[in-house]
Amino acid sequence: MNIIQFLHQSFYPFYIKLWAERFFKIKEGQIIIDAGAYLGGFALYAAKKVGGTGKVIAFEPDPNNFEILKSIVNKSGLKNIILIKKALGDAVKKVELESADNCSSIVIKTSKNPTFKVKQTTLDKELKKFGIKKVDFIKMNIEGAEINAIKGANLILKNTQHIAISCHNVNGKNTVIEVNSLLKKFGFKTKVLKRKILITDPGHTDVYGFRN
Repeated sequence: MNIIQFLHQSFYPFYIKLWAERFFKIKEGQIIIDAGAYLGGFALYAAKKVGGTGKVIAFEPDPNNFEILKSIVNKSGLKNIILIKKALGDAVKKVELESADNCSSIVIKTSKNPTFKVKQTTLDKELKKFGIKKVDFIKMNIEGAEINAIKGANLILKNTQHIAISCHNVNGKNTVIEVNSLLKKFGFKTKVLKRKILITDPGHTDVYGFRN
């Protein structure tokens, strides 16, 4: 395990409590979506909390990250995590991602790093395969693809209790305004907060959606 994997597995669960779980606490038996699973820090944390009666569906399109994620999940012995090697968007097609720092990849193109193509799907299509019609919590951090991912989740968002979305700058414009507007159209009450956890994080603004 390299230093990035170690930090993600040890520090990230604490970090996610302060970010994604700011207004919603994961409980036993819940259905959780991890959109942008990266190396599995949140997926493993959530899987332990929901227990054997719950389920975590984790999406990670980057092929290198996915192999690490799969290995970590297998070693964990947890059987309630479903891994899906696809990006999320508003249509089923191939999309291009760009490599980024820290073993990550982004939708936002900078022309500074190599690009590669991955399969994209919609949240509605994938959850239908598993017969999932209701979700308790969606954590979404997909590096600029959040607007299209919301548009590809028309059915499930009507039956989602809570959502936490990390917004990003795309072509000089932050996605936060449109993300907030879309969630309101699905009937969510929303909060928009600048992320300041442990250290100031000026690059992230989060949108939270609530049903109650």
